Amino acid sequence: MQNFKVLIGTQSQEKLIARLRSKDRRELNEAIRDVYDHHISPVRYFVLQNGGDAHDADDLVQTTVLNFVQAVRNGSFQLQEGTTIEAFLFVLAKNRWRNTLKQRGFMRDYVQEMEATGGGYDSWEASAQRIMEEREEQERYIQLFNLLGERCQTILTAYRRDGLSMKEIAQKMGFDNERVAINEKYKCLQKLKALFRYET
Repeated sequence: MQNFKVLIGTQSQEKLIARLRSKDRRELNEAIRDVYDHHISPVRYFVLQNGGDAHDADDLVQTTVLNFVQAVRNGSFQLQEGTTIEAFLFVLAKNRWRNTLKQRGFMRDYVQEMEATGGGYDSWEASAQRIMEEREEQERYIQLFNLLGERCQTILTAYRRDGLSMKEIAQKMGFDNERVAINEKYKCLQKLKALFRYET
């Protein structure tokens, strides 16, 4: 009977993951609501028990669900045998909350306590940490990208996101030829690299 319950639980989680990957916006929204309704409550409790208030808990819940949904949709998250979505969400939130406490200067007391909790999540810990770092790196890139001028933003967006050739970018930007577009793209990338170096 216990094996049957585990099987049903696994199938239910697999269905939720499939729904979170759906291209149907309505089904996706319902799946996200299910995550909020059935999988995230330990995160709220955890924050309230570890130095946070209701506002902190709401913020962390929202960020954790957002990161989780993005990880599912981009393939970073894979459901592993013998664990649960709740466990993954908890580790994701714990890592984020640890960073928040560091920034607030409350690191020592709470983090030592947090280190003692969440045992058995080792395989999730590395995965959750990696996803969180990727998300933070992406947010940082967007912030720095927004510091570039409109011209560089347009060129790099056309090249990276839209996949336009240098000839097409030259036409779009009104450059004399493809060589000018290549030079301008190079200058923009150098500016972006300089911003990254300045920030680190």
